[in-house]
Amino acid sequence: MKPRNFVALLNVPKAKRYVIVAEGLKLLSEHVATLRGDLVHLQEAGRHRSAPVIDGLASEEAAKILILLDVVRMGWTNDTAVRDQLRRLHQHLARGIYCKVVAGAPADLAEVRRYTESLRRSHYLDGPNDVDWIFRNSVDSDREEQLYVDYVTYENGSFWTTPATRNSQDSDLWPDRASLVIDLVLSLQRFGCMTEKGLEIIAKVWDGVAVADDTHWSEIQALNEQVLRSLGAADLYGHDLTNDDARLAMQHWTFPLSGIELAPIEVKASELQAERERWIANQW
Repeated sequence: MKPRNFVALLNVPKAKRYVIVAEGLKLLSEHVATLRGDLVHLQEAGRHRSAPVIDGLASEEAAKILILLDVVRMGWTNDTAVRDQLRRLHQHLARGIYCKVVAGAPADLAEVRRYTESLRRSHYLDGPNDVDWIFRNSVDSDREEQLYVDYVTYENGSFWTTPATRNSQDSDLWPDRASLVIDLVLSLQRFGCMTEKGLEIIAKVWDGVAVADDTHWSEIQALNEQVLRSLGAADLYGHDLTNDDARLAMQHWTFPLSGIELAPIEVKASELQAERERWIANQW
């Protein structure tokens, strides 16, 4: 028996897949909502080390919802593509990238692709001159540094890191509210997106839609509006739906990422060192 086998969904007849996906989305959204409630209590109590841990967990669970909704938006016509998308439910990096992308305001899919490529790099240069030091992948390091005490190695040596530093009360990294991806998926839930009927509406609106690098954000926003209006016409809105839910859904339910590669890009330290040396040589 293989645990956590999301790809097994492809073994289910297509006619029954929305039932199973809707069941999973209901469970995920309930879990995210519960964690968000706990997060608020921790933030109000000044629990600056625990709150980011809960926020990170809730964000990754929220990203699973967006990954599954992208399966619905892409349709079931290409089993290989669907299988690749479902595998992202297991992947910390892919889930983290989803969390990052929803917070942006890209003009077109090409901009999303460039941004996700930067997030996939195993190491990168940064600092006051953009080339001063080598850092490891920011999605992975952000996640791990708020969870674990670790002994890490950087260019300037090896040392211990602890969430106590990152999540201290005075830290600029301390969030004062839930991550946007959490509130986004809960807004989509209140619109009725997580129901079987809601999934059928999303699939119908997106049927035959091709998204390319030059697809502008306004086109995605128009599709979002069509989905939301259709959910209302089907009487799927929750009683607690608010204007803020409409703002979040319209502005932050971003491009489908199903057609964008999210696997890690291995970057060698020697390549970055050479890039830095070229930059220094150009300056002189």
